[in-house]
Amino acid sequence: MTSRAMRSLEMMRRVSVGSVHETVGDLSARQFALLLSIFLRRGPHAVRDLSVELGLPKPAVTRGLDVLERMGLVLRKKDQTDKRDVSVHRTVKGAVFLYDYGLSVANFAEETTECLSWIPALSPPAPT
Repeated sequence: MTSRAMRSLEMMRRVSVGSVHETVGDLSARQFALLLSIFLRRGPHAVRDLSVELGLPKPAVTRGLDVLERMGLVLRKKDQTDKRDVSVHRTVKGAVFLYDYGLSVANFAEETTECLSWIPALSPPAPT
């Protein structure tokens, strides 16, 4: 019998292989975690709050936001009253990207569960 861990890893492998061919671009694990935090939590978000939530220094969050903003997945806005404050907002492009990614995860999870015999590493050993 295959373990849940192995099935999960196979599903992640399938999703990862599919995601490196996306037109949006290739996100690091840190950038992806940042994007999920922005979209799965009510916003707008402050850099300092994202830093605390992810346990990362603010410069690391800022570098991640630079990439996500260049890709059009998030938007940063300066606070009108305090120009030093920046809030991070969702974009439609980011929402579509994550929705499509979530569908891929769901589909690959279903396939992985249904078709374990297709995956040599997960197939039960042949009887001797």
